[in-house]
Amino acid sequence: MIGDKLILQPYHLPPAKDIYSIIKDNMSEGLPYFVSIGGESGCGKSTLAIALAEVVHEAGLAPFIIHMDDYFKLPPTSTHELRLEDINHVGPQEVNMTLLQQHIEHIKAGKGELIKPLVHYKENTIRREIFYPEDYKVFIIEGTYVTDLLHVDTKVFMTRDYRDTWESRIARARDPLTPFMEEVLEIEHQIIKQHQIMAHLIVDKDYNVEQAS
Repeated sequence: MIGDKLILQPYHLPPAKDIYSIIKDNMSEGLPYFVSIGGESGCGKSTLAIALAEVVHEAGLAPFIIHMDDYFKLPPTSTHELRLEDINHVGPQEVNMTLLQQHIEHIKAGKGELIKPLVHYKENTIRREIFYPEDYKVFIIEGTYVTDLLHVDTKVFMTRDYRDTWESRIARARDPLTPFMEEVLEIEHQIIKQHQIMAHLIVDKDYNVEQAS
């Protein structure tokens, strides 16, 4: 993603270290390892992904972050305008989850060069990005609906909901904070709260990490 404002805080590092300490012994030499970080908008997925990438890098492994937002079918402003026309557009159907799943399979199969979408927020465009999966060991996928993806080695779910994250959304300043946006967030909340049961690890509102029951 280009143009998204992310603020990495010191409290993001402890859960990232906890997650890595749990997953490191599950990694197989030579094989890519996938971690997904799911949860509601503004809950800290992107910043936790960056923190985890830092921890992984410090451990001597090469991380690559895949942002689900790059896989939206329309760029940000166009997505918002379509939602204004019909709020029923809100949901995973706005995202090309099929393509994201195919890219996971592509990397798992060791097929080499991959061309993925790359959103530019200010331009309201979707560009293309070429990268070489063989250069990386740990792939961190973050996004609202990513807990629903298949063949992910460890699924992390953040339990903070949109009522808990109002201040962080203001700081990030990515979406207009309006009554309509609250309605969008409530729709997402009803969808995403069902994803927690699919997670392996839970990050609670205080950034504590625990094994899912």
